[in-house]
Amino acid sequence: MGVLTTLVALAGLTACSPAEKPVLALRVVDGQPALVMAECAEFTADRISVYTVDVTPAQSWTIDRNGGGEVTNVTLFELPAGWTPDEQTLTAFEPGTEYSVAAYGDRHNAVPVHFTLAEVTGLGPDRVLVHEGQTQRKAVTETAFRDKAKKAC
Repeated sequence: MGVLTTLVALAGLTACSPAEKPVLALRVVDGQPALVMAECAEFTADRISVYTVDVTPAQSWTIDRNGGGEVTNVTLFELPAGWTPDEQTLTAFEPGTEYSVAAYGDRHNAVPVHFTLAEVTGLGPDRVLVHEGQTQRKAVTETAFRDKAKKAC
């Protein structure tokens, strides 16, 4: 009986995927939404995707690292050096449309952040938009974002 209990417990542990890391935020740079990634030893982005939420057909802007360097800031719709485009059906943000940005890594993924163009462009200096449970988000200081990410990593 004890062996069976141990096997069931181990099966449950191996079935879990690693927790997503809260390392993504959005800010405005020169009037455009930009992705900010906090440093995290357990997470390196290999793929970044911005996509429409509840829009049919869905549209996305997706890029892959493919040998390019690590990035900590990406102005959306601008390709970082060494990264390659993947899906490019989303080319501009529309007012009133909800979007989500996600980053995927080898061992962990980042918690996606939902946003609208108005939410990001309305951010004040040193403010970033972060995930706040389910599809909720809130504006916080960049320092608060980085402190929370550091604790989670």
